[in-house]
Amino acid sequence: MFESIYIQKAEIMNEYKKQFLGESVKGIAAAIVGAIILWASQQWLVGDLEYQKAYKNSYLYAPLGQQGLTMAFNGKPLKNISVVEFAIYNRTQKQLNNTDLIFSINETESSPRLVSGGIITPDGIPQSQAVEEIQTQDPFVKKFRIKILPKQKKNEYYHAVFVFDGEKAPEMSIISASNGISIIEYQTWKETVFAISILIVILVFVFIIMVMFFSLIDFFTEPKRHKKNVERFVNFAEELKKEGQLDTNDPKVIDDIKTIYAAYTEPKESKFWSKVFGA
Repeated sequence: MFESIYIQKAEIMNEYKKQFLGESVKGIAAAIVGAIILWASQQWLVGDLEYQKAYKNSYLYAPLGQQGLTMAFNGKPLKNISVVEFAIYNRTQKQLNNTDLIFSINETESSPRLVSGGIITPDGIPQSQAVEEIQTQDPFVKKFRIKILPKQKKNEYYHAVFVFDGEKAPEMSIISASNGISIIEYQTWKETVFAISILIVILVFVFIIMVMFFSLIDFFTEPKRHKKNVERFVNFAEELKKEGQLDTNDPKVIDDIKTIYAAYTEPKESKFWSKVFGA
C-alpha cells in the first residue's frame, strides 16, 4: 500500500510541474502577443498628424521694460508681445509631402495685431525647401505648405510660432487642408503604450531567464536528488520488511518496488540542456 502512496505523490508532483510549465508558457505567449499588439497599434494604426499648443502671455518680463528695454517691429515700438506656438509631429510612420496646414485666430474681434508668423523646420531640413507660405485673403488666417514632413525622429518637430502685439495671446486653432491628412491634439497615450510594451518585454525576458536558470539547476541536481529519494525509499521499504509489515514473501519485492518507484519519479529530461551539455 505504501508504495502506491509514494507513486501517487510522485504523479501529483509531475502533474503539478506540467501545469506550472504549461501556464508559464501561456503567460509568456500572452505577454509577447500583447506587447506586439500594443507596439503595432502605436506604430501603424495611427494615421493622424499631431500637435501641441502653448501660449505665452506678456513675453517681455515687466522689470525688463521698467529698465528701458523695448522691442520694435518694422521700426515701431511694441510695449509687449504674446506668443502662440504649435509643435507639429508626424508619428504616422510614413513621410508626408505637400501638407497644407491652416492656422486661424478664433477671437477675431478682440484679437491683438498679428506681428509675425511662420514655421521653423527641424535641424537638417532647409527652411526654404521645406516650408512655403500661401497667401490668404483673411488677415486672421495663416496658411502654410510643408513640402517635406518626414517620419518622427526622437523629439524633432516643426515649430509654428505666431507673435502678437499685446500682453495676452488670442485663441488659435489648426486644421489640415490636405485630402487624406488630418491633424489632432497630441496623443499622450502613445508614450504610455510604448512604456507598457517595453515593460512587458523586459518582464518576459526576465521571466524567461529565471525559468532557464532554474531549469539549468534542475538539469544538474534532479538526477542526484532522484537517486537519493530512491535510496531513502528503499531503506524505508527494507525497514518495513524487517518489521513484517510487507504482506509478501517475495525476496525480490524490494527490487520491484525500487524499480516502480524510480520509474514513476524519474525527472523528465530537458531536451534543450541535453543538447547543450549532453544527456
